Amino acid sequence: MATTRAQHGLSMIAFLFVATVIVVVAAIGFRVVPAYIEYFTVRSALEKSLRDSPDPTPPVVKKSFEKYIAADYIDSVTAADLNVAKDGNVITASIAWQRELHLVGNVSLLLDFDAVAQK
Repeated sequence: MATTRAQHGLSMIAFLFVATVIVVVAAIGFRVVPAYIEYFTVRSALEKSLRDSPDPTPPVVKKSFEKYIAADYIDSVTAADLNVAKDGNVITASIAWQRELHLVGNVSLLLDFDAVAQK
């Protein structure tokens, strides 16, 4: 008596469903990744501007920050958006911004970013 083996795998409809989910996630990922790369670049510029300033007063930090974001072609933020505060011996620089990414039709994705650095 021969036994038959059941076949395993995806049906065509299941394959199309899985492929659609992967394409949607990849499309959103391709739109979001540059915004996060920009966030990490801004955060790095913020840390460098505090670290490289011998006397980290607000105008000096803003000027240094402006130099770093100009070198990296950052357009989402400016030095005027930077908040620098001194609390005792700790200098805190912070910046917050939003990025709206158009996905398709009237669907957009809103990302809120907030970078903080201390010295």
